[in-house]
Amino acid sequence: MHVLTLLLRLLRPQRRRVALLVLVVAAATVVEVGVFPGLVAALFKVLSPEEGVLEARYSFLQPLADWMDRFFRPEAEARLRALLVIAVAVVVTELLRCGLAYGRTYLGQYIGGRTLIDLRMELFARLQRLSLSFYESQRVGDLMSRLTTDVSLVQQLVSADMTLYITAPGIVLAGLAIMFAINWKLTLLVLIFAPLTAQVVTSTGRRIRRLTRSQQERIADLNARLHERLASMRIIQSFTREEYEIGEFRRLNERTFDAVIRVARVGALSPQAIQFLATSSFVLVVAYAGMLIIREQLSLPALMGYFALTQRVGVYFVKFGSLHLRVQQSLAALGRVGEVIAREPDITESPDAEPLAPVAGRIAFRDVSFRYPDGEEVLRGVDVEIEAGKAIALVGPSGAGKTSLANLIMRFYDPSEGCIEIDGCDLRRVTLHSLRSQIGLVPQETILFGGSVEENIRYGRPEASQEEVVAAAEAANAHGFIQDLPNGYEAEVGERGVKLSGGERQRIAVARALLKDPRILILDEATSSLDAESEALVQEALERLMKGRTTLIIAHRLSTIRKADRILVLCDGRIVEQGTHEELLGGGEVYTRLYRLQQGGESLAPEDA
Repeated sequence: MHVLTLLLRLLRPQRRRVALLVLVVAAATVVEVGVFPGLVAALFKVLSPEEGVLEARYSFLQPLADWMDRFFRPEAEARLRALLVIAVAVVVTELLRCGLAYGRTYLGQYIGGRTLIDLRMELFARLQRLSLSFYESQRVGDLMSRLTTDVSLVQQLVSADMTLYITAPGIVLAGLAIMFAINWKLTLLVLIFAPLTAQVVTSTGRRIRRLTRSQQERIADLNARLHERLASMRIIQSFTREEYEIGEFRRLNERTFDAVIRVARVGALSPQAIQFLATSSFVLVVAYAGMLIIREQLSLPALMGYFALTQRVGVYFVKFGSLHLRVQQSLAALGRVGEVIAREPDITESPDAEPLAPVAGRIAFRDVSFRYPDGEEVLRGVDVEIEAGKAIALVGPSGAGKTSLANLIMRFYDPSEGCIEIDGCDLRRVTLHSLRSQIGLVPQETILFGGSVEENIRYGRPEASQEEVVAAAEAANAHGFIQDLPNGYEAEVGERGVKLSGGERQRIAVARALLKDPRILILDEATSSLDAESEALVQEALERLMKGRTTLIIAHRLSTIRKADRILVLCDGRIVEQGTHEELLGGGEVYTRLYRLQQGGESLAPEDA
C-alpha cells in the first residue's frame, strides 16, 4: 500500500477538521505575509514621512501608496495619531495571529491524535485477522515495534508537523509573490540559492527516509531480542548464560545506536546548510538594497516592509526544510506500518460463506493433503470419518502430522488438496466465526492472560454469569484451589499465569473450554507436562468436558488415550493404523511398537515408527 494513499485514507474521517485547518492556515498566511509587513512599512513611513512607501512604477499598488501618503501627513500631530493607530493595529494583529496559531495547533494535535488512534486500531485489528502462517514468519518484538515506535513516528506527520507542512509553503509562496511585486530584482537575489537549497532538502530527505527505515529495523531487532529473552529468563539462568546474553544485547544495542546516530548526523547537517544558504542570500539582498537606497531607487519604509516580509518567508523556508526531514522519517515508519495493514490473511471467507448451524460434530476428511507455506508435505491422502460424540485419539511420532490435522479442523490453514467437512458442510463454505465458535481448544502450553482468574475463565464466554463461571471451575476441578487464592476468583494470575502452577493453569484452561460449551473439542497434549497428581485431576476434568462432544485427543503418552473410542495412528503424514487400544495391540505393528517403547521407558523418535 502506497504510504500517501494510506495517509489520505486515515485522514478521511477527519476531513471536516482538515478543511477547517486549511482555512485557519490560509487566514494565518494573510496575517503573516500581508498585514504584518504592511504595518512595519507604515511604521517607518510615520518615522520618515518624506519617504514613499512604494515605488510608483508598480501601478497596481499605487492606489495603496497614494492612500498611505494622504494618511501619513508630515505634521507632528498627524504622525502621532498615525503612530497610535499603528500600535493598536499591531496589538489587534498579534491577537489575531495568536488566535489563529492556537486554532492551528489545536486542530493539528486533534487530527494527529485521532489519526494515531485510528492507525493503531487498524493495525491491531489487522494483526487479529491475519492467519497463523503470518505469525510463524514474524517476530513478536518486530510487530510490537511497529505498533509502538513506528506508529509514534507517524504521529508527528499528522499533528503539528502537518499544520506546518501546510502553512509553510503557503506563507513562502504568498510572500514571494508580494516580494516580486515590491522589487523583483531583490527577490531574484533572495532566490539565488533556492535551487541549491532544494537539492540539499531533496537529497537529504531521501537519505533520511532510507536511514530511518534501517533505524526502525534495528529497533525492532532489539525489541524482538528483549521480548524473547525476558520470556525465557528461567532457561537463561539455568544454563548460566547471563553474561553471554548481556554481551549479545550490548552488540544489538550498539548497532541500534549506530543507526540512530546516522540519522541524527544527516538530520543535524541539513538545517545548518539551509541556514547558511539563507544567510548568504540575505547578505546579498542587504548589499544590493543598500545600493538602491544610496541611489534613491528604493525607499527606507519599503525596504523595512520588504525585510519584515523576507524574515517571515525565510523563517518558514528554513522550518520547511527541517520539517521535510522529519516527514521523511514519518513516511518511512508509515511504510513499515502499511506493510502489515496491506497484508491479506491467507485464510479468508468466500463471498458466499454462510454461518454454520449448530453442529452435531461429525467430521470427515476427504482425501486431505497439506503442506505449510514453503515447506514439505506433512499430510498425504488422509481419508477418514469421525462420528459425532466420539473420542478419537491421534498418535504417532513427532512430525507425523497430528497437530496439523487439528489445525485444519480449526481452519487455521486450508488443505492443499481435498476438503474437510463438519456435518456435511465444507469448512471453506462457512464463516470462520461460526466455525471456531463451536470448537474448543485445550493446548499443551496453557496460555492465560494477565488479569484475574475469573477474567481468564470468562474468556470462553464473556456474557456468562458468575454462577456459570463457578460451575465451570468446579467441573474442571479448579474451584477448590481458586478459593484458597488471595481474593479467590479476583486473584491476579500474572503474565501468562506465572503465579499459578502448571496443573492449576491447565485446569483453568479446561474451565474456560467448559464455559464455552463447544460441540467439538481438541485436546493437544493437554496433560503431557504435568506431574502425576495434577494429571489425574486434569484428566478427570477432561473426561467431564469430553462427555457428549466430538473430541480429538493428540497425545504422545499412550496411557492417556486408552479410553478413546478409536485411535488413529499417523506416520509420515498418513493414517497407517486405526482401531481401539486393544485391537491395535493385537494386530497393529506401529502402535504396538510405540506402546512397547513407552512401556519400556524408551524415548520416541520419528525413525522408530
